Order: sequence, then structure tokens, then C-alpha cells
Amino acid sequence: MDSFVRLLDTCARSLSRYENVAAEGPVMAAVSGGPDSTLLLLALARLRDEGRLGRPLCVAHVDHAVRADSRANARFVVDLCDRLDVPVTVRRLAFDGVRQSEDTLRNARYRALEECARHFSAQVVMTAHHADDNLETVLFRMLRGTDPRGLAGIPESRWLGRGDRRLLLVRPMLRVRRTTIEALLTRLGERSYHDHSNDDLRFARNRLRHETIPALRRAMGIGLDISVMTVVSTARAANEIIEAQGLRILTQRARHKTAWRLELDLHDLDGDSLPFVREALRQAHVTLHPFGDAPSSAWLDRCIALLDKHDGKRVAGRGGLLVERTRRGLLLVDTDRAGAPPRTHDGGQRLWFDHGRTRFGATEWSIEANTHPLPPLYPSPQEAGPLRALLDPRTCPGPWRLRTRRPGDRFQPLGFGESVDLRRFLQSRHVPRFDRDRLPLVVDADDRVLWICGVEVGESARLHLNTRQCVELRAFCG
Repeated sequence: MDSFVRLLDTCARSLSRYENVAAEGPVMAAVSGGPDSTLLLLALARLRDEGRLGRPLCVAHVDHAVRADSRANARFVVDLCDRLDVPVTVRRLAFDGVRQSEDTLRNARYRALEECARHFSAQVVMTAHHADDNLETVLFRMLRGTDPRGLAGIPESRWLGRGDRRLLLVRPMLRVRRTTIEALLTRLGERSYHDHSNDDLRFARNRLRHETIPALRRAMGIGLDISVMTVVSTARAANEIIEAQGLRILTQRARHKTAWRLELDLHDLDGDSLPFVREALRQAHVTLHPFGDAPSSAWLDRCIALLDKHDGKRVAGRGGLLVERTRRGLLLVDTDRAGAPPRTHDGGQRLWFDHGRTRFGATEWSIEANTHPLPPLYPSPQEAGPLRALLDPRTCPGPWRLRTRRPGDRFQPLGFGESVDLRRFLQSRHVPRFDRDRLPLVVDADDRVLWICGVEVGESARLHLNTRQCVELRAFCG
């Protein structure tokens, strides 16, 4: 079968595999102007002309603005799209010639592609990563040191972004060699734009591409590709196991989960589970990060090291999430998206009875108060958990309010004969540092603390044998 026909079939099959998760909108091709992306665009345009694409085709080009000829590169892509009658949008990054790391450029490029997809209302973007890219990626990661995820190579597909703005990234050419791509372009009578920065041996990846891999191929022949792909398939199988176990930990042990925070209860896991905990942290970072970014290995190492420290110790990586060691595990928080607690210097928010939930400022907390003629027997305190409390209002004058803690606050815990310093009490109960200034306190008209939400009931509001009126409080985190 003709090589170009095989490429057409490969692209068509890739799209059909994912049509159930991204069936709407046009197909967007990410085109840099190089040989691989130029051939991808030619193949997709042919599929469109033959009626096999099933949806409109569009193109996104990202101008990194770090080369003197970047505008000429963009003009080449625009002219090619005009000739093929494909709509195109160009996004120019704001680096203006300042040299950036490869990771910075890659992250900026993917965010620009997300913007282009929203412009076209596209749900699928196709890129032209090929077999040689995969080989280079695996060897590069091996030389730098990596885990099974790194050795698994470039995945055929992955999601960019989150929520309703998720974009499916598909790479249909991962089994196509660079020599095949160049030969097909020549046979089709097409040319590509040569990016001279790919010849700059100051970049480690370029040295690997132009010096190391050719030397290995001269010594090993096709055996190099076979050996590396064997490593890739083995690592991919191992990585699937690690991902599944990490997801199990994240699903079963996440507490008080919101869009920007969660707590992992890790108290009874042994040392053999650390690789799975690490993977759970990676997935949690992707879930909570505003751009869905994966964490660095160094950040994960620092988080795992927290498990050997006392509660209250923290890791705050630049551009990452705040992680705090708690008594039972780890708390992960995106502090930039954490809603501020209300200003309660004026006494706090009024807590209404039998009026549904009361949101505690812009925080993750809300409180619901309901009155009962007698204390309800169901659910039991053990079944209800710490986020529900039963209080006797007879000696607690109203109105009741919600507020945060203040300097000098004191609290008389259930069963204590005298009050204690609230700050020290929260420390003794191992309340995370992040939560201590955000935790709702239910106070009466005399400003006595009746309940520390999710922590403890005050002695002044405890139930008695002759209690004939009961206030049921429920706290919700999320």
C-alpha cells in the first residue's frame, strides 16, 4: 500500500477512536511549518476533500517570538493554509526574543493551542509528533533520570485544560519515521519551513538528535529502535498499574474535596505504597492546578518527604500547590483560588435556624442549623461523623453567629471543667495550619464558642438528660 494512503488511513482511524469523547466542532491541526506538521496538514486536507474527515478542518500556528525569522515562519504556514483553503489563526507569544527553557516554551505553546481551540470551537487538536520524536523523548528522559511514566514515551492522546474547556490532543503519526515523512513530502512536491534553531547544538535535545542518536544507530542499526520501544511498552504497562493504584488512593482517601483543595488520609499506608501515594499526589496536582499542569519530580519528592515530618510542615513550590503535613496525611491547597474567610470583627454572620445552608463567606464551608423538639436518635454520632453536632440551646442565648477565631479566644471543650486557649486547643487537636483561620466557629450572643465545626462541641451547649429542645448543626466542606 502507498505510504501516503497508509498515513491517511492512520489519521482517519485516530479520529474515529476518539469521536465518542470529542465529536463536536472542527478538527484543529497544530502546524509549525516543519516537515512533520506540514505533512499532517496535507493528509488532513486530503481526508477533508475526500469526505472522510467528517467535520471542518482548521489550523493553529504558535509563534514563539524567540527567533528573528518567526514572522516569516508564520507567513509560510498562513500561505500554505490559504493554498489548501483551510482557516488558520496565529498566536504570538510574548517572549520577544528572550531565551526561555524548553519546558516554558512547551507549556506556553499548549496554552496558546487551547486559546486557538476556543476561537474555532474545536474539541480536538492533532499534532505531528512522530516515531523519532518518541525515541528522542525516551532517550532524553533516560539520560536525565525518570520514572516509568517518563519511560512510557509520548502517549497517543491526552487532555489539555479542564472542565467544559477540555481539549483532546491526538498524535496520529507516532509510528511514522522522520525519513518516511521527508520522503513523502518530496514525492508530493511540497516543501516545509526549516527552523534553524533545530540545528543549534547548544540545546541538549538537538545534540541528542544530531550527534548521539546517529552514532547509536550506526552502532546498533534498527536494534536501537527495537530496544527503546521494548522499554517503552514495558514502562507503559507498569505505569498503567501505578496510575490505577494512585487513582484508587485518590478516590478512596480524599476528604473535604473542592475544586481547589483536598485532604489525603494516608495514616495506615505502609512504605510499599509510597509509589502509589506519589502518583496520587501527581493526579491531585493535575486536578487542582488551575491550568491542569503536572507537578515536577522535585515537587513530588518534597511532598513525599513531608510524610516523615511532624504535622504542620509545608511545601510551597513556585507555581504549584501548598501541601501541608496533617496528622493523618497531606492537605493540598491552591491558595490563589481559596476564598477568603469573612471579616467577622463586627460579630460575624447571623446563623438562621431552619433556613437551609449558610455560606461562610467565600470559603469552602457552609453551615445548616435545624431545630428538633427532642434530640434525633438517627443517625448516631458515629454514623454522622465530626461534621454534625447536637446542641442544647437553653443556656446559649441567641442570636447565634458564625465567625473566625480572634486573638485571645478561649474555648471550654466538652467534658472540661474550665476553658482553654483556643489557639493551643486547635494545635492539640491537630487542625491543619491552613484551616485554623478559616474554620467556622458557632458562637452565641455572649460570644461563647459553642462548636468548632468538625472539631469539638463546647461544654456550655452539651446535651442533658432533660433536653427538650435540640439544635442540629451540619457543616459542609466543598
